[in-house]
Amino acid sequence: MAEVTNFEHNGVSVETTESPEAMGGLGDNVVGLVGTAPNADMSVPRNAPFRINSYTLAALLDPTGAEAGTLYQVVHQILKVVKVPIYVVVVEEGTLEADTLNNVIGGIDLESGQKTGLQALTTCQELPTIIGAPGFSDAQAVHSELASLGKRIRARFVFDGLDVPVSGQVTNSEGIGGAELGYDRGYMVHQMPAVYSKAAKANVFLPPSSLAIAALAAVKQWESPGNQVTYAADVSRVVEYNILDKSTEGDLLNRYGVSYYARTTMGGFSLIGNRTITGKFISYVGLEDAIIRKLVKAAQKVMAKNLTKSFMEQEVKRIDDWLQTLVADETIPGGKVYLHPELNSVEKYKNGTWYLCIDYGRYAPNEHMIYQLNASDAIIEEFLEDVL
Repeated sequence: MAEVTNFEHNGVSVETTESPEAMGGLGDNVVGLVGTAPNADMSVPRNAPFRINSYTLAALLDPTGAEAGTLYQVVHQILKVVKVPIYVVVVEEGTLEADTLNNVIGGIDLESGQKTGLQALTTCQELPTIIGAPGFSDAQAVHSELASLGKRIRARFVFDGLDVPVSGQVTNSEGIGGAELGYDRGYMVHQMPAVYSKAAKANVFLPPSSLAIAALAAVKQWESPGNQVTYAADVSRVVEYNILDKSTEGDLLNRYGVSYYARTTMGGFSLIGNRTITGKFISYVGLEDAIIRKLVKAAQKVMAKNLTKSFMEQEVKRIDDWLQTLVADETIPGGKVYLHPELNSVEKYKNGTWYLCIDYGRYAPNEHMIYQLNASDAIIEEFLEDVL
């Protein structure tokens, strides 16, 4: 007898399907720094990311105890505040300051193809959410590279203000880039904080961005680093601060997107400032970056799937369910996901393109509280009625 061509199996087959993977949380901060460490142990590579998450590894930046270079103290100050992965890229100190600056900026070695300086941060196993080059980032050439890199990898950057009075810093701020150049994710700090150095047996001044990087790393990406008490023992330039006074030097700096350290009623020196150099809340930038990084990772797993009705509905539901978890834990006040009613056309679909809209709200930081005290005669009348 001929084979029954439409026969499949005389028995049972079991087919299983899995529900879409959960997208998980938004993730924690990862810091990426570029700087010098001339006494670094031989196990610490040059012009390549080195991951530090403990004081033991941080000590490799200078086993001699001299605390030489720009990275040693900055890394220790971050670890004093928060335990996060810190990737450092150690560059060589040049004969001239300009040579060192070039090494920090880096690029691509034409012979080896190795990325150097700031560009080496793109090779970290965990892409940084915060980047900086303390001690060098007051130079326009460096903070413009930080802005460009931050825009590309979606990382906020903290950079040094010039060592000038408040009026000079305001002028400096007015001459710095814009959102389209990546500066909407740049957090600029005015003056140098002092911390104790065992090597110097005294307080030493660090680059302005040093303690601010620690403060930014200590909060969630969608929160402001402002108003945190720091380990600063002193500052290089005293900035007038008064929580009730709109005319202070500090208020002027904040008005131009510059943050600073000031004494407050909480004791010690606090970091004052919620906004980037362009005036955007730094917490808004961090939230947007965190959401986009998560969406990109989730999208990679479903690329090349057929755009069936069930697949598209499933993706909308998956992202919306994830968005509601952000609402539940108060990362965002609300959000929804839907297919764009106009942009999803036949021509776009035939080209493999479709549009998911994600609407979300943002919590603003408490930057300006207004108390209204109203003296009321009616209250006095009620009082007198009880008395008389």
